[in-house]
Parts: sequence; C-alpha cells; structure tokens
Amino acid sequence: MTRVANPSPRRETPVRSLAAWMPLILAGAALALLGGFWVTGPHAPNMVLDHGVYREDEGAAARLWQLLMLAQLVAIAVFLVRWAPKAPRLTLLMLALQVCGLVAAALPVWLMEH
Repeated sequence: MTRVANPSPRRETPVRSLAAWMPLILAGAALALLGGFWVTGPHAPNMVLDHGVYREDEGAAARLWQLLMLAQLVAIAVFLVRWAPKAPRLTLLMLALQVCGLVAAALPVWLMEH
C-alpha cells in the first residue's frame, strides 16, 4: 500500500505556533501558583536576618511567581520577533490575548497589595 502525500500541507500561522501559546501557559502557571498559595491558608511570614536585623521575606512562592512573569515577558518578546514581520495582523490579535493573560496573572497580586 502506497501513501499519497498530502497535497495541501498545513501552513504554520502565529495562532498555531507554540511561541504564541507559551505566554498563556506561563500565565496559567502563575495563576495556579497563586491559587495554590491562597488555598493552603494563611502562611507565617518568612523571617530573614539582614545585616543583624530580622525582616519579612516574600518567600519562595513570590519569587517563583516573579520568575514566571519575567519568563512570560520574554516569551511575548520572542513571539513578536518571530511572527510580527511574517503575519502582522494575526500577531497583533494573539498579542492582545497574551497581554490579557499577563494582566490576569498580575491583577490578583496587585489587588492583594492595594
């Protein structure tokens, strides 16, 4: 049995690209981290000794959230560099979705602080 090649191969577009969805995956991970932190209840503050003075530290969850947000910004930049010259209209639509994910991941922390 012989196989016939697909006469119309799928063209890669910004929406089908992994680079397009990576910022949204990272935003989801940041939201999951915040949700897990809040569900597990109140946490005692982390105390660190800084030049002989004890002060509160943000903790590992806050640091990991910050790294996820930074990675999200880098992923958005990579997406823009790769796709903006090739398909500007679809790139802007996907960028709007990525910015919504960024805001959704940052908004709970901003609301908690203010």
